[in-house]
Amino acid sequence: WLGEGRLALTNIYSKAAGDTSADFHKASDGKGRTFSVMEATNAQGQTWLIGGYNPQSWNSSGNFHQTPADAERTGFLFNLTSGALHRQMLSQENSESTGSYQTYNAANTGPTFGLGHDLYVPEDLTHNGYSWLYSYSADPMQPQQRLSLLDGSVYVTPDITYGAIQIFTISAVPEPATYGLLLAGLGVLVVARRGRRPASLA
Repeated sequence: WLGEGRLALTNIYSKAAGDTSADFHKASDGKGRTFSVMEATNAQGQTWLIGGYNPQSWNSSGNFHQTPADAERTGFLFNLTSGALHRQMLSQENSESTGSYQTYNAANTGPTFGLGHDLYVPEDLTHNGYSWLYSYSADPMQPQQRLSLLDGSVYVTPDITYGAIQIFTISAVPEPATYGLLLAGLGVLVVARRGRRPASLA
């Protein structure tokens, strides 16, 4: 989905019993881009594994992170259970700002995406969450608004219960060829250093 080759994911937060949004922000704020992955159950007791990619650092400012330019709209939501992927809406007539709302960053919310909110995790990280797709869509040029990321149903009321939640930072994994170049470079440094050793005194 990122198109960046091999990546390493580092877990920086795993929800524990009694955790609130303060625990999420303490672990995740200012850590760069992340994947948020969570178990989400609807009122009918059906559970999905869903989440989102935040290209920016989380914070507790109480503000939206907006991306006016299409090139900056690289966030996305995903449903690993169904295979669905929803990217930020791109600029188009009458809805230029719709997709610019990438994330919502507030001390009293967990990981929250979009203006809808497209994916909202409440302060207790568990009860009365919801998904109201507005800034994100399966087709970035065609809105699929007011639907749930979980099952595609029309949003009615905050009825999502979140179980496990994990946050991962992202870093590139060097390709084998990169390791080879690194080792060759180290070898050259070693040889050069040996060549500069002073002659021993007799």
